[in-house]
Amino acid sequence: MDVHPPHGSIHTWRDFFVHLSIITLGLLIALGLEGVVEWAHNRHLLHRADANLRSELELNRVTLMNDEKLLDASEKQLQAYLGLLSAFKAEHHTTEANGLSWEWNGLSSAAWDTARNTGAAALMDYAAAQKYADIYTQQSLVDTQASAYVRDVYRSVAPLQGGRRLSSLKTAEVESMVTNVQQTMADLKFLRDLSDSLSRYYERNVSSQTNQ
Repeated sequence: MDVHPPHGSIHTWRDFFVHLSIITLGLLIALGLEGVVEWAHNRHLLHRADANLRSELELNRVTLMNDEKLLDASEKQLQAYLGLLSAFKAEHHTTEANGLSWEWNGLSSAAWDTARNTGAAALMDYAAAQKYADIYTQQSLVDTQASAYVRDVYRSVAPLQGGRRLSSLKTAEVESMVTNVQQTMADLKFLRDLSDSLSRYYERNVSSQTNQ
C-alpha cells in the first residue's frame, strides 16, 4: 500500500497539520478499503465452502445408504460361505466354493480438505467447524474400516487363488479360511456400526440445514 504526501512545500505549522491530516485520512481510507475487500473475500470464501460442504455431504449420505445395502448382501454371502466351509470340514463332500465378492463406494472429503487448505474452515464459527470436523472424522473411520473389510475378503479366499479347488486344500488351509471368513464377518459388523453412526451424523446435518 503506497501513500504519497501532497506536493508542495510546507511553510507554516498550519500547512504541516493540513498535510498530516491529508496523509492520515488517506491512510484510513486505504485501510478501510482494504478491510472491506478482505471482508468481502472472506465472506465469499466461506459461502462457497459451506455450499460445497453441504453438497458433498448430501452426496456422501446417498452413497452411504447404498453401501449399507451392499453390506446386507455381503453379509448373507459370507454366512452362506461359512456354512459351506463348515459342512466341508464336517463331511468332506466335494461341493466347491466360489470366490467372495464385495462392493463398496468410498466417501469424498474433497470439500473439507479444500476448506481447510484455503482457510475457510478457520473463518467458520466454532459450532459449524466442530460439526464438519466430527462428520469428516467419522467418515475417515468408516473408510479405514472399509479398507480392512475388503482386505479380509481377499484374505478369506487366498487359499483358492491360482485355480485351486476346495477339495484339494489341506485341513489347515480350510481352517484358515473359516477363521478369516469369521474375521471378515466381524469386521463387516464393525463397519456397519460405524456406518450407522455416520448416517446419524448426516441426518443431524440435514436437520440443521432445514431449521436454518
